[in-house]
This record gives sequence, structure tokens and C-alpha cells, in this order.
Amino acid sequence: NVAYFKIEVPYAAAKLRELIALGGDAIVGPWDGEEAITLMADLDAGCTGAMTGGGYPDGIRQIMDPWQAGDRAGARAAYAKWLPLINHENRQCGLAACKALMKEGGIIASDMLRHPQTPMNPHARAQLIELARDLDAMVLRWA
Repeated sequence: NVAYFKIEVPYAAAKLRELIALGGDAIVGPWDGEEAITLMADLDAGCTGAMTGGGYPDGIRQIMDPWQAGDRAGARAAYAKWLPLINHENRQCGLAACKALMKEGGIIASDMLRHPQTPMNPHARAQLIELARDLDAMVLRWA
């Protein structure tokens, strides 16, 4: 029996719809697995959350809170606001984004990655920090 899953494939929303329909009431946690880059389409398809890189949960919450309250327009507005950072993390930084943000915010001392991951490009890192600062992401002021 499957009750929880994350979908991380092309056309994730279509796959979510299909699996939710097939699983019916047994499905408890259908999640977006694309670091929220497809979050609005996936929410429309029935997902209940996203498995993101974890660098800015405050931003994801700004999308999810209105969605869960039935305010699709509010969720879309928040998604549009955070999408440049979501997109940059997904397409330019990958797994290193969360650590880079946490290091910049003084939460951790090192953003070193384990092999086989390579260090983030310094220009991509600078753009990541700039985008997060523009949004006043909590990670940059937590420590």
C-alpha cells in the first residue's frame, strides 16, 4: 500500500493526478519533488506539499498557507514572488543551495559538499544570495 510519494519527473502534475486518482482515499501525502519549481501546477493536481532543498521554508510557507486556506490567487502571488529564487536554486545551484544560504546566514560554518558533488559556481552563489536577500529569506538572519 502506498500512501505517500513524491513525484520528480517531467510532467509531474499529470503523474500526480493519475496516482491520486488510482490511489483514492489511501493517498495521504502526494508531494511535489521538484524543489517547488512546479509547485503551482502540482498543487492544482492535488499535491499537499513539496520536498524542497530546505533553504527557505518561510518562502514555501508563504505559498502553502494561502493555498491551504483556499486562496489560490494569494498562493499564485506568493509563488510568483519566490519563483526567481526557486528557479535559481533548481537550475543553477542544486543541492548546494541550502548549505550556501545557511553559511551566508551564519547558521553553519562550512558549505562543503560530499563527493561527488562539486562546489557551487561563485557567480551562481552570489546570485542565490542576492535573490534570497531581496526576499528577506529567514535563513540569512536566523543566527
